[in-house]
Order: sequence, then structure tokens, then C-alpha cells
Amino acid sequence: AENMTRSKTTIPHAWQTQEADMSGVVVNRNANKAAFQQQEGFSLTYLPYVMAATVSALREHPEVNSTFHDTELIVHRDINLGVSVGLEDTLVVPVVRRADGLSIAGLARAVNDIANRARTKQLKADDLAGATFTVNNSGTFGTLFSYSVINPGQAGILTMEAIVERPVAIKGMIGIKPMMYLCFSFDHRVLDGLQAARFLVSCRTWLEAVTADSPIY
Repeated sequence: AENMTRSKTTIPHAWQTQEADMSGVVVNRNANKAAFQQQEGFSLTYLPYVMAATVSALREHPEVNSTFHDTELIVHRDINLGVSVGLEDTLVVPVVRRADGLSIAGLARAVNDIANRARTKQLKADDLAGATFTVNNSGTFGTLFSYSVINPGQAGILTMEAIVERPVAIKGMIGIKPMMYLCFSFDHRVLDGLQAARFLVSCRTWLEAVTADSPIY
């Protein structure tokens, strides 16, 4: 409660959203989910794909992976992703450290590990500290737009929303595509609208470049 109050009273929040065509991601997941389940022992979800897109965009735009101080901007070398995990009566944000060194499958393993430890109350204080950026998967519950509150010490939080099949224009024709909104709350002291838009474009471009043959390991 103190962190959220401090966030809204000290950080000038701004917000942008872009829509991503998740067709390639859906095809890739469908192509890999059976073998992944058999090999890893748990389901392959869409979250690690969005995490991988986020990592790629943070590499391309390192200023998003930063902390604002009154006299300086600290750009972090490591990409430590906070991931929101919903429990029965609360929400925690454990950290996947050095996420930029993990494949899609590696990110999936890391999320599965911290989620299981969160649900069995085995997380340690260190597991909840040190995130440089946060990814939230509220779309699991069917949300379409989220205006998330930034965790103090970070420059932004990206929310993946529900993947919904809807009609879209494709070269002058109407087709049905699995579409998803990426919602980005950012610290306006660190980023302006142009930088935020470029970050979102990088996330969307990565997701839309995925094909059935894109490796997950």
C-alpha cells in the first residue's frame, strides 16, 4: 500500500497502448505445447513470449530499463523482470533475474518456478526485490485494457491483455485474427511519448515476427 501510494504521488504516470497480431505466437505455441508439456511437465503459456518480446525491446531501448533519481538516471545492465503472480487473496511480483539470458522455454521454466513457490509460500525476500521492469498478465482474466501502477524504482510496467479473435482489415479484405493489446504505463520523467511508442513498437514487432518454426529453446 505504501509503495502504490508513493508511486502515484511521486511518479508522473503516462500511458500508451498498441495492438499486436498474435497469429504467429498462437501457431508457434500450438506447434510446441504438446512436446513442451511432455518434456517440462507443465503448460506452455503466452506469457514467456511476451516476456521475450519485452527483453528484446529493453535491449533495444535501454533507457526503459532504468531508475530515476533526483540527480541522475541509472540505466541497469541486467534485465530483471518482475512478473505479477495472482494468489487466492493477494498479488505478488517475484523477479526473474537476468531474463535476457533465457530462451522462451527458459523464461517459462523461471515463471513456473516462482509461481509455484509463491503459491506454496516458499518465496524469500530476495525473490521479490531487484526488478528493473515489470510484466503483468492481467489478460488471463479477460481484461482488454489496463492502466497499471508503476513499481517505484522502475520506469514502467507492461501489461499483456486477453488474446481475442476479431475481424481486422488485411490488404483490403476482412479476416479474423487473434489480437492482443499491449498496455504500457511509464514514468514521464524518464520517457516521453516518442520513446514509449518506440518501445511498444519493438515489442509488437518481435511478437508479430514469430512463426511456427521460431525456436523456443
